[in-house]
Amino acid sequence: MKIEILNIANPVSAEAVELARANLKATAGVHDVSFFDTPASLHARIDDAAPTRAELVAVLASAGLKVEEERRGHASGGCCGGCGS
Repeated sequence: MKIEILNIANPVSAEAVELARANLKATAGVHDVSFFDTPASLHARIDDAAPTRAELVAVLASAGLKVEEERRGHASGGCCGGCGS
């Protein structure tokens, strides 16, 4: 199992979040979905091999949610944990 963090780029309505959550939970390999509103993100607990990040992003797009590009680690190698990368 792993957790995929999908940072939401646009303002989010409660209806869109519920639709996205339901669509993600119906996706094979997704076991749990949590929504956080500050900053807006969905955390999906998924199987190691599937679904892919691109598949999860497509599911969210179908619910009207745009996902920010995946954040990369810090070039210096150190992280305080504050930005989520």
